[in-house]
Amino acid sequence: MRRHNSQIEKNEYKYMDEPKMGRCSYNESLVKTAENKKKYIDCKLNRLDGKNVLLIALPGYRDGIVKKMKELGAMVECINDKPNDGFVCKSLGRYKIGFYQKIIEKYYKARLEELKDRSFDYVLTIRGEYTPINSLKLIRELFPDSKLILYMWDGLGQLNTKGIELKWQYYDRVYTFDRIDYEKYKAQLSFLPLFYYDDYLPEKTNMETFEFDVAFIGTAHDDRVAVVKELIKQCELNGRSCYTYFYMPHLFVFIYNKLFNRKFVGVKSYDINFRMLPFNEIYKRYADSKCIIDVENAHQHGLTMRSIETLGLKKKFITTNKDIVNYDFYNSQNVLVVDRENPKLDLDFFETPYKDLDDAIYDKYRLDNWILEVLK
Repeated sequence: MRRHNSQIEKNEYKYMDEPKMGRCSYNESLVKTAENKKKYIDCKLNRLDGKNVLLIALPGYRDGIVKKMKELGAMVECINDKPNDGFVCKSLGRYKIGFYQKIIEKYYKARLEELKDRSFDYVLTIRGEYTPINSLKLIRELFPDSKLILYMWDGLGQLNTKGIELKWQYYDRVYTFDRIDYEKYKAQLSFLPLFYYDDYLPEKTNMETFEFDVAFIGTAHDDRVAVVKELIKQCELNGRSCYTYFYMPHLFVFIYNKLFNRKFVGVKSYDINFRMLPFNEIYKRYADSKCIIDVENAHQHGLTMRSIETLGLKKKFITTNKDIVNYDFYNSQNVLVVDRENPKLDLDFFETPYKDLDDAIYDKYRLDNWILEVLK
């Protein structure tokens, strides 16, 4: 694997005092002089000007990425990461069912053949779960001058990342959102946390009055529903207003969990929604809340999108992810870490306001800076 080293230190993400204009560092809040500020902005806006990007990703989250890439001057072509986003097709692809792998390869070959006369500066694959090795070889063959990049926003050792290590050699750079996975595979991986969509942020993020004291919006899986419901119960017993929205992609997923997931014993069908909320509605609900709850996937350590969205929204955050204390935005006044096995709230956490952080922290986790880093 052709790799460009990116060294990260513990309690990492150190900032340069004065970014060099040639490198177009993305920490613009630390550009001190007005002249360099203008140079920086011009440099940033031109970083992707005229660049061609082939983005292989799932619908939904990719839409904001495409929009921001185009704002940065790139020309973007998209390929869905699988032929169909239906429940059955996603399941067949995830379990690597033999005949369906052939269907996926045929799908990629047809889409790539449509683009074979194009040239791309970057081919960025997000997740990479469904992209077959034979398709990666074809991408190399059709676009030999392109820089191939993989960004993994799922932790290793799970069903949807099983065998993905075998694909790393076909990329020039592989990023992970999981700090623990990075520490284990430093020679092969670069570390880059997720981002927040600043376009969806409300005009006022740090309000004094709220519709809800606590909110949770997310997919219902593992023990997440049970943990969130326990925290919500404690909140309601202490007079706190709460909002929850548990999402599942299909009724069959709910039935499967009811049959085989012992953590779903107390979960009722009326607890679950089968419609995913649009991003603008999610951000609005978060903006109307003082605190946001997050329970990460049971077997991964990377910070969820919700963790970073909470940062952008300047909200207090309640999480079971103990690794959050190793990130530069961690502040005990803003972030409460609870025990997943025995979740207990510290009610004093609600009594203190959100503490603003350095502007450089908010800049760093914005989507545009994530794009500039992943495509550097």
